Amino acid sequence: MANSTVQFDLTNPQHVAMRKLMADIYSRHTTAVANRAFDTMKRYEGMAQALEKVALYVLADHTLHQLCFNLSCALYAQQECLLEVAA
Repeated sequence: MANSTVQFDLTNPQHVAMRKLMADIYSRHTTAVANRAFDTMKRYEGMAQALEKVALYVLADHTLHQLCFNLSCALYAQQECLLEVAA
């Protein structure tokens, strides 16, 4: 996976707040993966997708949208790998 060219602007309070939310979602999703809690994994993936929409449509921040999109893609990829192993 290529490195993202967008970065959080840690002087922007919205970016700091979103970063905390994203870290929390990622952490909880990882715990769900470890526990093989498939429904919970999907729930956290949905939360990441919701953050994408907030970043784009509410905050109109394309940088945050890209970062949230990257998170959504990472969560999806983790789920797909786990599902392949489980099959």
